[in-house]
Amino acid sequence: MTLYFFIRGSFVLRKYLKKEHNLWGKETLLFLFALYLCMVVSVTLFPFPIIYDREIDSGLSTAYMTVNWVPLVAVFHDLSQIGVAYSGDTWFMVGLIIRNIGGNILLLMPLGYLVPLLWESFKLKQTLLLGLCISVLIEFSQYWEIKIGAFGRVTDIDDVIFNVLGSYLGYMFYKLTIMIFKNFVQPIVARKNSKSYSTH
Repeated sequence: MTLYFFIRGSFVLRKYLKKEHNLWGKETLLFLFALYLCMVVSVTLFPFPIIYDREIDSGLSTAYMTVNWVPLVAVFHDLSQIGVAYSGDTWFMVGLIIRNIGGNILLLMPLGYLVPLLWESFKLKQTLLLGLCISVLIEFSQYWEIKIGAFGRVTDIDDVIFNVLGSYLGYMFYKLTIMIFKNFVQPIVARKNSKSYSTH
């Protein structure tokens, strides 16, 4: 963030000194996007140490669960453990599944929303491709963290699936926002402006 403030701050200051028009709304969004990326890196690559004590009764090895390349196998395994794992604590297991799936979906939802908002050239295909690339990069980095023994993270294809789904939902929310603005907010603003001109 310090590097971002220095580079972007210098750019904005230069435009200000030249009395050029600054799009402060876009600068605010760029700041939020940079802050969001820093949070993603922090959460995924530099997590707090967590002791992961999941019961595994399906015969899957610990190494296999650490690196999972088979889509949704871990999800179905966790679902099968509801009422069995953690001494039969059903709600704890359900909450664990929701946090795992929901967390991966929410992780890249802001990406799917902010990227097309900042850069109009990003349509659905480009946004999903960017989400896929970032998710794969995260999983690849976590894989090497496992190899060097830095953190006990899980490299899971399911994370990629739910990350991309999050990018899609974020993009759909962006499209909904644009639709609401064009169909409701913009006409109201236009009517108010026309009334204010008619009174002069």
